[in-house]
Amino acid sequence: MPVTEEVITDLAHRLITAEQRCVPIEPITSLYPDLTEVDAYRVQMAVVTTKVEHGDRVIGRKVGATSQAIQQLLRIDEPIYGTLLESNQVANGETISLSRLIHPRVECEIAFLLGEDLVGPSIVVTDVLAATQAVMASLEINDPRTREWKIGSHEAIADNGVAARFVLGEQRLSVEGLDLPNTKVVLKKNGEEIASATGAAVLGDPARAVAWLANKLAEHHQSLKAGEIVLPGSMTPIYPVGTADRIEAEFDALGSGSVRFA
Repeated sequence: MPVTEEVITDLAHRLITAEQRCVPIEPITSLYPDLTEVDAYRVQMAVVTTKVEHGDRVIGRKVGATSQAIQQLLRIDEPIYGTLLESNQVANGETISLSRLIHPRVECEIAFLLGEDLVGPSIVVTDVLAATQAVMASLEINDPRTREWKIGSHEAIADNGVAARFVLGEQRLSVEGLDLPNTKVVLKKNGEEIASATGAAVLGDPARAVAWLANKLAEHHQSLKAGEIVLPGSMTPIYPVGTADRIEAEFDALGSGSVRFA
């Protein structure tokens, strides 16, 4: 049975309310087990549209589930995507209040700033690099509004790719001369290294994740716009954070990004 617009609106309202009140909900597929991937993206769009109607602004996109381990966990065979809103961005080095989040986890990425539109469905890596104005260090904080991280792919998609906050480093570099697959990052928590990786951890090349996103958006009659930020997926596993934690992503070529929690 097709999922009605009333159901889509109800689920979007549940997710927004959970985020505003910092009170998690049960997995939405326990309420609506017939929900499809297409329906989940409809919920995501309803969430974003509602927030924009209340004064927020779309400033980019994010790709999630780019690692095989996360895809196996979510029982999917391709990544997912979400939308970055102005309210999601925090300044480099800023302190984030844990009272506004539910159960956050942090990851590090190579962020892309687009200088040209990318319109699928036939985008390839070279198109992405040609359209990229700059790349920079970034940290993303994921925070599903579902109880105890009990999320499948449909929960993650509907919940806007579990986007919560993101930080961009201050150094912006042209992609010319950069080897993104071999660009290395060290993730530190309170000054101690907890993970390291290269860009190749993101579908072999983070630019490939951006190409996937442009082509996937084309299926939904959308595209990437000049001026937008794209977070292509995490280079490292994601890690929980707590009060007084300081997280740093130190890149060998892109500088660093950091955030504190209180």
